[in-house]
Amino acid sequence: MSPPGEPDARSAAAQQLLGRLLGDRAAEFTAEVVPAAGECDWYEIDAGPGGVTLRGSSGVAVASALRRYLRTACGTQITWDAPVPHLPHRLPRTGTTARTTSPYRHRYHFNVCTFGYTTAFWDWARWERHIDWMALHGVTTPLAMTGLEAAWHRALLATGLDDEAARRFLGGPAYLPWNWLASLDGWAGPLPRSWIDAHADLGRRILDRERALGMRPVLQGFSGHVPRELVAARGARATTLPWWDFEVGMLDPRDALFQEFGTILLTEQTRLFGTDHLYAADPFIETTPPVDEPAELAAVARAVHGAMTAVDERATWVLQAWPFSYRSRYWTPPRTRAFLDAIPDDGMLVLDLWAEHRPVWRSTDGHRGKPWVWCMLHNLGGRPGLYGKLDEIATGAARAGADPHGGSLAGTGTSAEALGGDPVLYELLADVAWQGAVDDVPAWLETWTRARYGRTTPALLRAWELLHNAVYASEGPGPPGSVVIGRPTLAGDLRHELPVHLADPPSPDPPAGLAEAWTLLAGEAAKEDSAGPLGRDLCDVTAQLLTHAACAHQWRAADAAVARDADRFHRAAGELLDTIGDLDDLLATRPEYRLDTWLADARAWATTPAEADLYEGNARRLLTLWGHTRSELHDYSGRHWAGLVRTFHLPRWRSWCEHVAQALETGAPYPAEEFEASLLAQEERWVADRGATTPPGPDTAAATLDVVRTLMPRYRVLRR
Repeated sequence: MSPPGEPDARSAAAQQLLGRLLGDRAAEFTAEVVPAAGECDWYEIDAGPGGVTLRGSSGVAVASALRRYLRTACGTQITWDAPVPHLPHRLPRTGTTARTTSPYRHRYHFNVCTFGYTTAFWDWARWERHIDWMALHGVTTPLAMTGLEAAWHRALLATGLDDEAARRFLGGPAYLPWNWLASLDGWAGPLPRSWIDAHADLGRRILDRERALGMRPVLQGFSGHVPRELVAARGARATTLPWWDFEVGMLDPRDALFQEFGTILLTEQTRLFGTDHLYAADPFIETTPPVDEPAELAAVARAVHGAMTAVDERATWVLQAWPFSYRSRYWTPPRTRAFLDAIPDDGMLVLDLWAEHRPVWRSTDGHRGKPWVWCMLHNLGGRPGLYGKLDEIATGAARAGADPHGGSLAGTGTSAEALGGDPVLYELLADVAWQGAVDDVPAWLETWTRARYGRTTPALLRAWELLHNAVYASEGPGPPGSVVIGRPTLAGDLRHELPVHLADPPSPDPPAGLAEAWTLLAGEAAKEDSAGPLGRDLCDVTAQLLTHAACAHQWRAADAAVARDADRFHRAAGELLDTIGDLDDLLATRPEYRLDTWLADARAWATTPAEADLYEGNARRLLTLWGHTRSELHDYSGRHWAGLVRTFHLPRWRSWCEHVAQALETGAPYPAEEFEASLLAQEERWVADRGATTPPGPDTAAATLDVVRTLMPRYRVLRR
C-alpha cells in the first residue's frame, strides 16, 4: 500500500470524491493524480469510448477537471445550492482536451468570520460536502479554524490557568472566530469541555480530507491576545484594545510571555493538527495599534512572525490586508512599509480581502513585493440581498497581476464572511482561478444558464442579462439595506435604523430590469423546477423585490406618522406587516433559508440540556443582538430566514406599528425612549427563548413556484 500522500493514495482519494459526487455513475470515471513538477496545478480530460479519465496534479485538480467536463460537455454543474448533477444517459465522448494549468499557486477560501456566521455548528457530513465543493472549485489554500480551541485550551493550562478560566476565556462556540481575531474573549460562554474534545476530532478529520485532496490548510498563528488573568499573574507588559463593545488584552511583543505563549500554542497546535507551514495572524484586524513609530510596528511584525518560526522554520505568515483599508488613517505609507518590510518576502502571504471593491494593493505598493491573493469578499455577516460585481471578478485579478505594482500576485480566492448566496459569483471565480480571466461575461452567462437549468431559452437568457445589469454590476459595497432586518425606532423621522455593516442605502425602488427578470423566470418555471436552481433563483429575486416593497411601505408609514395622518399610517403599516409575512412564507419554501435548521444544528452538538441551551443562545444572539443588549453590532448578521423573519423581525415591526397607532389615537408624542426599552426587552426575550421554532420538517421547497404565483398579483406594481 502506498503511504499517505503518494500518487496511488492521492488517486484513491480523488476517486472517492468522484464516488461521493456522482454515486453509481462514478464507475464511468477514472481519477489519476500525477504530482506537478512545478508550483502550479494542471489537469486534463480524456473522454473516450472506455469512459472519462480525469488527470491532474492533485485531487483538487482532478475535481476541477470534473467540474469542467460536467459543465462544458454535459451541460450540468455542482453548486452549493444544487449538489447533484444531472448527467446524460451516455457520457459525451469529447476526446482529449488540452492541458489546463492554473496561473495561481494559491486559490484561497474562507474568512475567519465564516467559522461563526456559517460553519459554527456544521457536523462532519456538512463539512464533507463543502470540502468536495472546495475541491471542485479549485481551492488549494483553505483557512482551517475548526477545533483549534483545543490547542488554545492546552496552551492556557500549560501557562498556569485552570480549566474553568481557560474555557471562560474561549467563550461561546459561535464567537470563537472573534477570539482568534483578537477582537473579544469570554463572551457567551464558557466553552464546554465536550465541545473542545468533539471539535478537535472534527478539525483533524477536516484537515485529513483537505490534505488528502492536495490542499494546504492555513492554521492559526499567535498575535498577542491572551487572558488578562494571565497578564496579571505574570506581571507582563500588555495593553487593552477596544473593539466595538468589547475590549481585549494584547501582550507587548517585547515581553517574554509573548514568545513563550506563542511557542506553546503553536507547539500544541502542531501536535494536535500537524502543519502545512501556513499561519493566519491578525494582531490589529479592526483595532488601532498602541504604537506610533514605524520601528515599533516593525518590532511587532517580527515578534508575530518570530513566534511562528520558533516552532516552524518554514512558517509563512498569512496576513489579511483589511486593516490597511479599514484603519487607513492610521496605516500611513511609512507605517505600512515598516510593518511589511520587517518580514522576508518568502515569509508572508497577504490577503487583499476586498479586492473586488476596495483593493489595497495599489496603496501599499503591491504589498511591498509580498506574494498576495486577490480576494472576493462579497458578503458581510450573511446580509440578505442579491449582489455582486461579475465584470470585476472576471478580470480584476488579471489586471492587477499585469500592473507593475501588482506583479507579485500569487492567487485568487474568496473571503466571504458568510457562504451560500449568489452562487453565480463563485462559479465565475472558480473559472478565473484556472483561466486567469473571463473576458466575455455575457457569453459565460449563457453557459452558466444552460448548466444551471439544464436548458436555455430566450426568456432565461434575457432574465440573466437583466440580472447582470440590475444586481450583478453593482458599484456599491453591498445589496440595498433591508428594512425588514432594520431595528424600528420612534426617534427622528421614524425610519428604521440600519445595521452597521456596509451596504447600499435601502431603496423603495427596485433596480431597472429586476421586475422584468422576475416575470421571465416565473414564466419559464414548471412545477418540476420549483425545488431546483430555478426555484432558488425565483425565490431570491422575489425576496429582493419584497425587500424594496417593505421599504416603500415603511417609509410611507413613517412619513404618515410624522404628519400625524392616522388613516394613511394604518394603510401603509398594514401593507408593511403583510409584506414581511409574505417574505417569511416565501422563505419557508426553501430548505436553505430556515432558522429551525440553524438552531437544530446548534443543539445537536450538546451532551447535556444546559449545553443545548448555551448553543442555541449563541445561535440566536449572533443573528440578532450579536453582543450585549445595546450592542452597536445588533442585526449585523440579520438574515432573511423563515422563522427568524416571522418570530423576531415581524414582531419588532408589529410593536412599532402598535406604539405609533396608540400615540396617534391619544394625540401623545411618540415615546422614543419607552419604545426602545420595550424593544430591547423583547429582543432579549427572543434570544432567551427555547423551543419556539419547530424542528426541521419535510422539505417544502416544491411549493416555491406556487407561493411566487400567489404573490405576483399582489405586487403587480413592481412589474410595471
